Amino acid sequence: MSEEKQKDYEKVELTSAMTELSSLNPAEGKAAMMSQVDRAALRVLKTLREGDPDTLQKGTHLSQIKFVMEIMEQCKEFRDGQFTRLVRQHAEDIMSGLENLPKRSKELKEEKKRKAEEAKEAASQAKSEDRARKIASGGDGSPIDEEEEEIEEKEPEFQYELAEKLCIQSVVRHYDSKLDVLRSVQLYGRHSTVDVGIPPHFLYTIEFSVLIEDAIRALIMGSRDIMTRRVYNDTDPDADEEAIRKVLRDKTRPLLDVVESGFGGWGTSQIEAEKRAKQGDEPKKKVKKEKKGGGLFSKLLGKEKKEAAPKKAKKAEREAWEDVMDIFQVSQDKGEIFFPKTFNFSILKYLSGMREKAFQGEVDRIIQIAEQAQGGSTAKGAVARALEQSFKNNDQNFFELLILNLLYTKNSIGLDEVQTACMGQKLDASRLPLSVPELGRRPVTYAEQIIKLLKQPAEPRVLKNCLEFFFESILVLHLIKFEKEFKNAQTHLETEKENLSKPLQGVADGVLGLIDRVLFARQQARETGEDTSMHTKDTIHHTIGKFMDAYENMYEKMKK
Repeated sequence: MSEEKQKDYEKVELTSAMTELSSLNPAEGKAAMMSQVDRAALRVLKTLREGDPDTLQKGTHLSQIKFVMEIMEQCKEFRDGQFTRLVRQHAEDIMSGLENLPKRSKELKEEKKRKAEEAKEAASQAKSEDRARKIASGGDGSPIDEEEEEIEEKEPEFQYELAEKLCIQSVVRHYDSKLDVLRSVQLYGRHSTVDVGIPPHFLYTIEFSVLIEDAIRALIMGSRDIMTRRVYNDTDPDADEEAIRKVLRDKTRPLLDVVESGFGGWGTSQIEAEKRAKQGDEPKKKVKKEKKGGGLFSKLLGKEKKEAAPKKAKKAEREAWEDVMDIFQVSQDKGEIFFPKTFNFSILKYLSGMREKAFQGEVDRIIQIAEQAQGGSTAKGAVARALEQSFKNNDQNFFELLILNLLYTKNSIGLDEVQTACMGQKLDASRLPLSVPELGRRPVTYAEQIIKLLKQPAEPRVLKNCLEFFFESILVLHLIKFEKEFKNAQTHLETEKENLSKPLQGVADGVLGLIDRVLFARQQARETGEDTSMHTKDTIHHTIGKFMDAYENMYEKMKK
């Protein structure tokens, strides 16, 4: 291929890929988007394999490839596990192709020089033989020509990059499959926060799939010595990808052992750090050996006491899990995920070995019981007994993940049934570190969302959904256990309403007034033992209707 045609080929392929990705439209559906991404990625990969490596590493062509990578990064915002995995795989392949360009460039240059070197080979060989004869005979004692310098090829510090990359991909797919089982194939339920644009529990987000990939990568790359002994030594660094994959198929268990041990170790570090944080004010006994410092909770909560450093003490090395926790924290600060401080990495070790069939079977069993009892007076009791039995038959982590699945998948089990299950464990966040914070965040998060929707302003349908979910959480959640969350929600509405226009401040005042009425009615029912829930629900429904009548008129005027 001529040089001009080569440039035209690269330009055509990369421009076509950019056009393909620029025309992505979520409205056309997942299948169409996946097909477009696939076509665009294959064009780029073909160009990286066949194009001029020197040209592709600079100028317009490099900018075009970077543009493709940026679009693929944005594609991760489309919340679908299958779509995200496709994008991630293609992005990894393109990045590998980019990293391979210097090697291809070197190979092509060596090929061009080969013929010229062959012409000089005979003369060079004769010269070398003559020099060897002089040295053998003692010659005149002159040193060897400077041209003949011993060339030592330096072995790379780590020669298993490809095997490491394939191991990371394998573990990421393993965890993706487990998360898919947890999330189930069903849609989010009616009582899910997703319906009003609030981020769901972090285990259900695409962002978490990306974050756990970062954690897995840090774990595997931080365990190169043990991975080399247990996994990489049986692979040939110079073999192709398929040959290495074939060897790695028999190394699944040793590979997962390293990752699971890492998650378990991180979890232990967190527990120890939490204990130190809680005991920070207690008098310490004198010990000869200084205890190790550092950890998640001491770092995040800032409660760990610093002791005088010994003389010439070396700076403590930062642990890999602390770097990963920073990544998670940044994602939470951006509002991508809600990450409860009670979460422990050890549950990720449990998730890796979760019994998928047993878990799915238990989910289906409880949903079936709820559907059979739906509408009857004994419905809640039947679900409660089913969950109680599940807790007795399974371990704590299994039950925790089961509760979350029931809360987030489309079924006839509502927030009240989930709350009842948690009350069976006395709403102890230390025993249910995922589902209890998930329940507790709802009043405050809904209050924050109400203010956001009023500021936008949002469509009446969306605001109405949010108001209904908000008051459902206040009506259902335990009155005493979540009292702090109810007060925080009220405080947020009272503080932020001043930033609204006067008419919308009236809506916020109405919401605050209804909160007071609902909480008072619940407290009165608790003291008298009278069941006033139906009357309170009617009051909520009627009052929200009045809010929406007023808001719809405002919304129409604001649109004009």
